[in-house]
Amino acid sequence: MRILSITTSLSEDSTTLKLSNKIIAAATSAADAADLSAETEHINVRNLSSDLTDMALTGFRSDNLEVAFAQVAAADVIVTVAPVYKVAPVGLHTLFWQLIDEKALANKPVLIGSTGGTPRHSLAGETVLRPMLSYLKGIVVPTTIFAATDDWGSIEGGRSLNARIAQASEELIGLAASLHGVGTGSDAGAAGETAGAATATTTTGEFGRRGAQRNPSIDDEFNPELITPFAQLLEG
Repeated sequence: MRILSITTSLSEDSTTLKLSNKIIAAATSAADAADLSAETEHINVRNLSSDLTDMALTGFRSDNLEVAFAQVAAADVIVTVAPVYKVAPVGLHTLFWQLIDEKALANKPVLIGSTGGTPRHSLAGETVLRPMLSYLKGIVVPTTIFAATDDWGSIEGGRSLNARIAQASEELIGLAASLHGVGTGSDAGAAGETAGAATATTTTGEFGRRGAQRNPSIDDEFNPELITPFAQLLEG
């Protein structure tokens, strides 16, 4: 399992980078506990600032961006962490996701983390990043992680932060294992077959005609042959 962290750390020793490292360590530990082999990679969006600006202005994708986007495509699990400024994640971080291919995160589990001065910014990841990453077809885990200044400066805050990290990391690895059909023994194989049978659907095709049995695909929403006409919907 390849775990990729995409972090916008604006300094060499930022709390954003510290949070990213803690999440990666917890995710790796969760993978080990599930008997999964995990490899980790890191991207600091700060190092791509000029490349992202050039692409936004000219549409030209540099070699550095090609490599970064290819890493996202090859990853099995994504952890994305950004600092929050004035109620929103820093623009450099969101620009990375705005310029990547539309289906870059298709069927990939994603964990959102963010840092800020006060807990008042704790919903920034939910309100800005979750819709954006969902638009890119990522599957964002329920728990997001926000770390305020107090979380680093007190024992109680540190314990609470570690608990949130552990919970989100377990959700992330559990989702990844489920999506990739990871399990043990014949029970896992039987479960996979059952899941496949349960998700298989009979397509209706144009105007409701029955088609072949198939598994749902992320491309279905773009396939005009699988769209039920509005007039037919009104008929009940």
